[in-house]
Amino acid sequence: MKSLKTFSLSLLLPLVIMTSLTGIGPAYAQSTTLYFHDNSELTFSYPPFRFQDLQISGIQANSSSTSARVFTTATTVAPSSDGLALSMSAMISVSSQPNVYAAFVAWVTNPFAANVTLDGNVTMHVWMSSSEVLFPWQGCEFFMGIADYSPGSSTPFQLLDHYLSNASIGYNALTTAPTDYVISTLRINQHQFRAGSMLMFFAGAGSNKRGYSFTVYFDSPSWQSRADIPGASALSEYGGLGWVWITMFPVALTVVRRNNKRLR
Repeated sequence: MKSLKTFSLSLLLPLVIMTSLTGIGPAYAQSTTLYFHDNSELTFSYPPFRFQDLQISGIQANSSSTSARVFTTATTVAPSSDGLALSMSAMISVSSQPNVYAAFVAWVTNPFAANVTLDGNVTMHVWMSSSEVLFPWQGCEFFMGIADYSPGSSTPFQLLDHYLSNASIGYNALTTAPTDYVISTLRINQHQFRAGSMLMFFAGAGSNKRGYSFTVYFDSPSWQSRADIPGASALSEYGGLGWVWITMFPVALTVVRRNNKRLR
Protein backbone atom coordinates (compact mmCIF):
# COMPACT_ATOMS: atom_id res chain seq x y z
CA MET A 1 0.00 0.00 0.00
CA LYS A 2 2.93 2.36 0.68
CA SER A 3 4.18 1.95 -2.88
CA LEU A 4 0.73 2.74 -4.25
CA LYS A 5 0.60 5.92 -2.18
CA THR A 6 4.00 6.95 -3.51
CA PHE A 7 2.83 6.03 -7.00
CA SER A 8 -0.19 8.35 -6.65
CA LEU A 9 1.78 11.24 -5.14
CA SER A 10 4.64 11.13 -7.59
CA LEU A 11 2.56 10.76 -10.74
CA LEU A 12 1.36 14.35 -10.66
CA LEU A 13 4.85 15.82 -10.28
CA PRO A 14 5.99 15.80 -13.93
CA LEU A 15 2.63 17.01 -15.08
CA VAL A 16 3.02 20.44 -13.52
CA ILE A 17 6.17 21.21 -15.44
CA MET A 18 4.32 22.99 -17.91
CA THR A 19 4.09 24.25 -18.02
CA SER A 20 -2.06 44.87 -15.05
CA LEU A 21 -4.77 46.66 -16.42
CA THR A 22 -7.77 48.01 -14.52
CA GLY A 23 -9.76 45.08 -13.26
CA ILE A 24 -13.26 44.20 -14.34
CA GLY A 25 -15.87 42.79 -12.00
CA PRO A 26 -15.91 39.17 -10.83
CA ALA A 27 -17.59 36.55 -13.00
CA TYR A 28 -19.62 34.15 -10.89
CA ALA A 29 -22.78 32.35 -11.98
CA GLN A 30 -22.87 31.96 -15.74
CA SER A 31 -21.00 29.12 -17.36
CA THR A 32 -19.05 29.08 -20.61
CA THR A 33 -17.91 26.04 -22.60
CA LEU A 34 -14.37 26.07 -24.01
CA TYR A 35 -13.58 23.50 -26.70
CA PHE A 36 -10.05 22.16 -27.10
CA HIS A 37 -8.51 22.73 -30.55
CA ASP A 38 -5.22 21.86 -32.23
CA ASN A 39 -4.58 25.20 -33.95
CA SER A 40 -0.89 25.30 -33.06
CA GLU A 41 1.64 23.73 -30.69
CA LEU A 42 4.36 24.82 -28.29
CA THR A 43 7.93 23.59 -28.58
CA PHE A 44 9.29 23.43 -25.05
CA SER A 45 12.42 21.90 -23.53
CA TYR A 46 13.28 21.39 -19.85
CA PRO A 47 16.40 19.53 -18.66
CA PRO A 48 16.45 16.71 -16.09
CA PHE A 49 16.30 17.90 -12.47
CA ARG A 50 15.83 16.73 -8.90
CA PHE A 51 12.96 17.49 -6.55
CA GLN A 52 13.60 16.40 -2.98
CA ASP A 53 14.52 12.69 -3.34
CA LEU A 54 12.98 12.34 -6.80
CA GLN A 55 14.87 12.47 -10.09
CA ILE A 56 12.70 13.89 -12.88
CA SER A 57 13.57 13.23 -16.50
CA GLY A 58 13.74 16.04 -19.02
CA ILE A 59 10.57 17.29 -20.69
CA GLN A 60 10.48 17.72 -24.45
CA ALA A 61 7.14 19.12 -25.63
CA ASN A 62 6.92 19.35 -29.40
CA SER A 63 4.92 18.07 -32.34
CA SER A 64 6.93 14.83 -32.54
CA SER A 65 6.80 14.01 -28.83
CA THR A 66 4.66 11.12 -27.59
CA SER A 67 4.77 12.15 -23.92
CA ALA A 68 4.22 15.94 -23.86
CA ARG A 69 2.01 17.90 -26.25
CA VAL A 70 0.50 21.35 -25.71
CA PHE A 71 -2.03 23.05 -28.00
CA THR A 72 -3.70 26.37 -28.59
CA THR A 73 -6.42 27.23 -28.33
CA ALA A 74 -9.35 26.52 -26.01
CA THR A 75 -12.18 28.67 -27.38
CA THR A 76 -15.98 28.94 -27.34
CA VAL A 77 -16.10 27.78 -30.98
CA ALA A 78 -17.33 24.20 -31.25
CA PRO A 79 -15.15 21.87 -33.34
CA SER A 80 -16.09 21.18 -36.94
CA SER A 81 -13.02 19.34 -38.24
CA ASP A 82 -12.18 15.64 -38.34
CA GLY A 83 -10.34 16.03 -35.05
CA LEU A 84 -7.14 14.59 -33.69
CA ALA A 85 -6.58 11.16 -32.13
CA LEU A 86 -3.29 11.68 -30.35
CA SER A 87 -1.33 8.58 -29.32
CA MET A 88 0.65 9.16 -26.13
CA SER A 89 3.32 7.07 -24.44
CA ALA A 90 4.25 7.51 -20.77
CA MET A 91 7.98 8.22 -20.93
CA ILE A 92 8.40 11.14 -18.51
CA SER A 93 10.01 9.36 -15.58
CA VAL A 94 9.89 10.06 -11.86
CA SER A 95 12.30 8.05 -9.72
CA SER A 96 10.19 6.81 -6.80
CA GLN A 97 9.01 3.54 -5.28
CA PRO A 98 7.92 2.22 -7.71
CA ASN A 99 9.19 4.28 -10.65
CA VAL A 100 6.40 6.14 -12.43
CA TYR A 101 6.07 7.25 -16.06
CA ALA A 102 3.60 9.82 -17.33
CA ALA A 103 2.41 11.59 -20.46
CA PHE A 104 0.03 14.50 -20.90
CA VAL A 105 -1.76 16.82 -23.31
CA ALA A 106 -2.55 20.45 -22.45
CA TRP A 107 -4.53 23.30 -23.94
CA VAL A 108 -4.50 27.03 -23.18
CA THR A 109 -6.93 29.87 -23.77
CA ASN A 110 -6.20 33.24 -25.25
CA PRO A 111 -4.87 35.69 -22.62
CA PHE A 112 -7.27 37.88 -20.65
CA ALA A 113 -7.25 41.49 -21.83
CA ALA A 114 -8.07 42.78 -18.32
CA ASN A 115 -8.11 41.52 -14.74
CA VAL A 116 -10.87 38.94 -14.26
CA THR A 117 -11.99 37.10 -11.12
CA LEU A 118 -13.57 33.70 -11.67
CA ASP A 119 -15.40 31.72 -9.04
CA GLY A 120 -17.19 28.42 -9.50
CA ASN A 121 -17.00 24.81 -10.56
CA VAL A 122 -15.12 23.59 -13.62
CA THR A 123 -16.17 20.45 -15.48
CA MET A 124 -13.70 18.86 -17.88
CA HIS A 125 -14.64 16.40 -20.62
CA VAL A 126 -11.68 14.60 -22.17
CA TRP A 127 -12.05 11.69 -24.56
CA MET A 128 -9.43 8.99 -23.94
CA SER A 129 -8.82 5.29 -24.50
CA SER A 130 -6.13 2.67 -23.98
CA SER A 131 -5.61 -0.92 -25.05
CA GLU A 132 -2.48 -1.40 -22.96
CA VAL A 133 -2.26 -4.78 -21.23
CA LEU A 134 -1.01 -4.63 -17.64
CA PHE A 135 0.45 -7.41 -15.52
CA PRO A 136 -0.80 -7.97 -11.93
CA TRP A 137 2.05 -5.87 -10.50
CA GLN A 138 1.45 -2.96 -12.89
CA GLY A 139 -1.06 -0.14 -12.56
CA CYS A 140 -2.14 3.16 -14.04
CA GLU A 141 -4.04 6.36 -13.28
CA PHE A 142 -5.47 9.24 -15.25
CA PHE A 143 -5.58 12.88 -14.28
CA MET A 144 -6.98 16.28 -15.23
CA GLY A 145 -6.31 19.78 -13.97
CA ILE A 146 -6.51 23.55 -14.39
CA ALA A 147 -3.89 26.23 -13.91
CA ASP A 148 -3.24 29.97 -14.24
CA TYR A 149 -0.28 31.11 -16.29
CA SER A 150 0.55 34.79 -15.68
CA PRO A 151 3.62 35.92 -17.65
CA GLY A 152 5.69 38.60 -15.97
CA SER A 153 4.31 38.05 -12.46
CA SER A 154 6.23 36.90 -9.40
CA THR A 155 4.32 33.58 -9.49
CA PRO A 156 3.90 32.88 -13.21
CA PHE A 157 2.28 29.46 -12.77
CA GLN A 158 -0.41 28.55 -10.27
CA LEU A 159 -2.00 25.13 -10.09
CA LEU A 160 -5.65 25.91 -9.32
CA ASP A 161 -7.04 22.41 -8.93
CA HIS A 162 -6.52 18.87 -10.15
CA TYR A 163 -8.08 15.44 -10.20
CA LEU A 164 -6.16 12.17 -9.86
CA SER A 165 -8.00 8.89 -10.24
CA ASN A 166 -7.56 5.80 -8.14
CA ALA A 167 -4.66 3.61 -9.18
CA SER A 168 -5.77 0.49 -11.02
CA ILE A 169 -3.58 -2.52 -10.24
CA GLY A 170 -3.46 -5.37 -12.75
CA TYR A 171 -5.91 -3.79 -15.17
CA ASN A 172 -6.24 -0.68 -17.31
CA ALA A 173 -8.01 2.35 -15.83
CA LEU A 174 -9.01 3.51 -19.34
CA THR A 175 -11.43 1.75 -21.67
CA THR A 176 -10.38 0.29 -25.02
CA ALA A 177 -12.99 2.37 -26.91
CA PRO A 178 -12.91 6.19 -26.93
CA THR A 179 -14.76 7.33 -23.81
CA ASP A 180 -15.77 10.75 -22.55
CA TYR A 181 -14.14 10.98 -19.12
CA VAL A 182 -15.97 13.68 -17.18
CA ILE A 183 -14.58 15.29 -14.03
CA SER A 184 -16.90 17.80 -12.36
CA THR A 185 -15.08 18.22 -9.03
CA LEU A 186 -12.59 20.86 -10.19
CA ARG A 187 -13.10 24.37 -8.85
CA ILE A 188 -11.81 27.92 -9.23
CA ASN A 189 -12.11 29.69 -5.86
CA GLN A 190 -12.47 33.43 -6.51
CA HIS A 191 -9.17 33.46 -8.37
CA GLN A 192 -8.09 36.64 -10.11
CA PHE A 193 -6.54 36.22 -13.52
CA ARG A 194 -4.33 39.20 -14.31
CA ALA A 195 -4.39 40.91 -17.66
CA GLY A 196 -2.28 38.81 -20.01
CA SER A 197 -2.67 35.60 -18.02
CA MET A 198 -4.14 32.45 -19.49
CA LEU A 199 -6.30 29.59 -18.32
CA MET A 200 -4.64 26.20 -18.87
CA PHE A 201 -6.23 22.74 -18.95
CA PHE A 202 -4.30 19.47 -18.93
CA ALA A 203 -5.11 15.75 -19.00
CA GLY A 204 -3.19 12.54 -19.28
CA ALA A 205 -2.25 9.25 -17.67
CA GLY A 206 0.65 7.50 -16.04
CA SER A 207 1.79 4.08 -14.98
CA ASN A 208 4.59 2.16 -13.35
CA LYS A 209 4.87 0.46 -16.76
CA ARG A 210 7.32 2.42 -18.88
CA GLY A 211 5.78 3.30 -22.24
CA TYR A 212 2.19 2.84 -21.10
CA SER A 213 0.17 3.96 -24.11
CA PHE A 214 -3.13 5.78 -24.39
CA THR A 215 -4.95 8.03 -26.85
CA VAL A 216 -6.46 11.48 -26.36
CA TYR A 217 -9.19 12.63 -28.75
CA PHE A 218 -10.25 16.24 -29.36
CA ASP A 219 -11.25 18.97 -31.84
CA SER A 220 -14.00 16.87 -33.43
CA PRO A 221 -17.82 16.94 -33.29
CA SER A 222 -17.58 13.29 -32.26
CA TRP A 223 -14.93 13.90 -29.59
CA GLN A 224 -15.78 17.22 -28.02
CA SER A 225 -13.10 17.40 -25.36
CA ARG A 226 -13.86 20.61 -23.51
CA ALA A 227 -14.26 22.44 -20.22
CA ASP A 228 -17.22 24.25 -18.71
CA ILE A 229 -15.93 27.20 -16.71
CA PRO A 230 -17.66 29.95 -14.67
CA GLY A 231 -18.07 33.44 -16.10
CA ALA A 232 -19.15 33.85 -19.72
CA SER A 233 -18.61 37.61 -19.69
CA ALA A 234 -14.92 37.25 -18.92
CA LEU A 235 -14.20 35.46 -22.19
CA SER A 236 -15.19 38.48 -24.26
CA GLU A 237 -12.13 40.19 -22.78
CA TYR A 238 -9.60 37.77 -24.25
CA GLY A 239 -6.87 39.06 -26.52
CA GLY A 240 -4.13 37.30 -28.52
CA LEU A 241 -2.33 34.00 -28.03
CA GLY A 242 0.57 33.09 -25.75
CA TRP A 243 1.68 30.54 -23.14
CA VAL A 244 4.55 28.72 -21.39
CA TRP A 245 5.15 26.27 -18.53
CA ILE A 246 7.37 26.52 -15.46
CA THR A 247 8.21 24.29 -12.50
CA MET A 248 5.83 24.42 -9.51
CA PHE A 249 6.46 21.06 -7.82
CA PRO A 250 6.16 22.23 -4.17
CA VAL A 251 2.70 23.62 -4.87
CA ALA A 252 1.62 20.46 -6.69
CA LEU A 253 2.86 18.15 -3.95
CA THR A 254 1.02 20.18 -1.30
CA VAL A 255 -2.18 20.08 -3.30
CA VAL A 256 -1.90 16.33 -3.86
CA ARG A 257 -1.36 15.65 -0.17
CA ARG A 258 -4.09 17.95 1.08
CA ASN A 259 -6.69 17.64 -1.63
CA ASN A 260 -6.31 14.20 -3.23
CA LYS A 261 -9.59 13.72 -5.06
CA ARG A 262 -10.29 10.09 -5.97
CA LEU A 263 -12.81 8.25 -8.05
CA ARG A 264 -15.49 6.62 -5.92
